[in-house]
Amino acid sequence: MIPNLSQGEFVASLHRHLSPTAPIQSQENLYGRETQVRAIEQALYAPGRTIFIHGDRGVGKTSLAHTVAFAHQSARGEPVILACTPGTTFSSIIRDVVNALQGEDHRASALTQTAKVGVGVASYEIEHTRHRNATAPVSAVDLNTAVAALLRIAEARKNEQMVVVIDEFDRITSQAERTHFADFIKQVADQRIGIKFVFCGVAESLEKLLGAHESCYRYIASIQLPRLSWDARWEIIDGAAKALGVVVDDHPRFRIAAISDGFPHYVHLVCEKLFWEMFDDPDGCTKPTIEHYRAAVAQSVLGIEQHLQKAYDHATMKNSDGYEEVLWAVADHSDLVRSSDSIYQSYENIAITLDIDQPMDRTTFSTRMQALKSPGCGQILASNRRGWYQFRESIVRGYVRLRAEEKGLELALDYAAGTATSTTTWRPRGARRSRRGMTAQDLERLRNPQQ
Repeated sequence: MIPNLSQGEFVASLHRHLSPTAPIQSQENLYGRETQVRAIEQALYAPGRTIFIHGDRGVGKTSLAHTVAFAHQSARGEPVILACTPGTTFSSIIRDVVNALQGEDHRASALTQTAKVGVGVASYEIEHTRHRNATAPVSAVDLNTAVAALLRIAEARKNEQMVVVIDEFDRITSQAERTHFADFIKQVADQRIGIKFVFCGVAESLEKLLGAHESCYRYIASIQLPRLSWDARWEIIDGAAKALGVVVDDHPRFRIAAISDGFPHYVHLVCEKLFWEMFDDPDGCTKPTIEHYRAAVAQSVLGIEQHLQKAYDHATMKNSDGYEEVLWAVADHSDLVRSSDSIYQSYENIAITLDIDQPMDRTTFSTRMQALKSPGCGQILASNRRGWYQFRESIVRGYVRLRAEEKGLELALDYAAGTATSTTTWRPRGARRSRRGMTAQDLERLRNPQQ
């Protein structure tokens, strides 16, 4: 048990600071995003400016969008939060936005809408009927109708701040529908509609989401969200631990940060499992043991998103042929894109750490990496140029590290030289040879860890 905490107090405090399944909505728990929050706040005050948050899947785009939306929304109501699907259209989103801003249940209704746009003065009339479980497609809403409807709502609520979050924009597969949104963004600015729109999508750049619609880009605040810094990862761990009245020592603290690879979901998930292991321990404890940590890692593997488990299992179903060890080698470095030479060096170190009797030779290893790019292995790896590899989805790398950790293999030790402090005490379980990229001081700590 964690001393001085009832289960109710423990659960309340735990979920105030950790949120592995739901987006964060409080800025005090949004660590490492101060620069992005400030940029979005400035954009929200600019008339007609639309915000686009983009980056890797799982990097925290939704949490950032929710946090700024709730902070900027007037107290009278909550921000409108919508999610896209492959079948989402411009018309369906506009209908949902209008319904939500008018107080309708946009998630359970289908609308029949007619509109007229006046000459010179925007006007509209909207007729709607709720149809539970309706399956018939709704009629299209054109750009002028959408603008007129939103102008009317903004005028009726001109003393309020209204924010609309449109999440998972990348899931819209139709380029024609994305073009409608690009045109809409321009009109939001030109007509100075008093409603703020925040879009989120998985993409390396804004162009990946909106294409070559150059006319709309000057109306957009583009917010690219990177992975969390080491300091931000530690702030999540330390903040939750302090609230619970416990201390997470350097070894599990470093390992949780390393496994996460900068994706907040992993930090929140492993910490949640770790603190539950401590709370359920019949002996009172204020610091986690190695058993607590290993159990937390095992529980995290079970609780991870299904599509990540499926991708990993698909790629390693021929584990007797060494596919799992190849994935571990690819994940064993801070660089997202790595050369085959560097990856094979990681594999050699892993083979020694795990006492593999007959490691793969270079030719066999290269064949395995090529196979991991194929549909037969789920295309878990990608290669943009010959001899260089990366995970097709960056978030998969953290899951690969988590699976390796479950088997007793600590990856990503190359981080240590740049991040370890004089008090750090970590050591790969069963390691017989040091990893590359460490200072003499780091190597000494490996040889003589504090227990």
